[in-house]
Amino acid sequence: MMPEKSILYTGACKDKTQNVGQRHAVNYLSLHQNKILRQFRGHSDTVTDISMSPVDDTFLTSSADRTVRLWDLKQAGSLASMDMPRSGNGKVMDPNGCPCTAFDSTGLVFGISAPLDADAGNLIHLYDARNYSGGAFAEMKVETSSLLNAIQNKVSRPDISSNLSKAKWTSMRFNKSGKQILVTTESGLVVMVDGYDGIVTNVFLTEGGEMGGIGDTIANHGTGPSAACFSSDDQTILCGNENGTISCYDAARGELVKRLRGHVERVGCLATNPKYAQISSACTNIALWLW
Repeated sequence: MMPEKSILYTGACKDKTQNVGQRHAVNYLSLHQNKILRQFRGHSDTVTDISMSPVDDTFLTSSADRTVRLWDLKQAGSLASMDMPRSGNGKVMDPNGCPCTAFDSTGLVFGISAPLDADAGNLIHLYDARNYSGGAFAEMKVETSSLLNAIQNKVSRPDISSNLSKAKWTSMRFNKSGKQILVTTESGLVVMVDGYDGIVTNVFLTEGGEMGGIGDTIANHGTGPSAACFSSDDQTILCGNENGTISCYDAARGELVKRLRGHVERVGCLATNPKYAQISSACTNIALWLW
């Protein structure tokens, strides 16, 4: 649980005079003191995501170096380093793929996903946060074929559906109950899967044009990395769009119920307050809104 007035952040550093660990460090910044309290070094490539535990000072990072690390705010070294999940049935992992990771809302479970080779799909492994060294206690496979079937109900062109079904995952998030997992991709697709068996329950397409929406032509679909999250009551899926709007979908029916306007460019980040009905969103112009 992050202390007040402090943040974790990371970013690509192009300073070649720094060693690899420094260039890809996670920074623990005190906003009150306006200084970096600690740097967490260990990854050898770009850190792609950070997930903070909701109950203690531990956090997870995933990286393009194909590892996931577990850290504690109180110490600089990582508590554990985990490689990308490997399938129990011998499936080959994508050699160019990157993992995604996230804690659930209780902080007792975290998940790690990894792409399979030959665009066969993605694996999700679930770990007990108190006994992660014992390995994953559950494995789910999200097959490309099942994802393709869900996309084809929204997009009529087979070539576009096929490309979207193979889009690389960029993040994963559990809803508050832990029954659903929301996955974002690099191609404007958002996927909701069952948190127990990995079945694709719905897909959402971020919007690119002023009048874009689910089922419209590809000219109106977002093509950049998607941003999405659950509302604090699990009833709504929020998706950031390239046209600066935020689409609000009913989580059970998948229907668009509201569109929030205010940003001038692509909404690149979304988060909800876990206790109150508040949403924060960031645009590419670094504006921050509270809805």
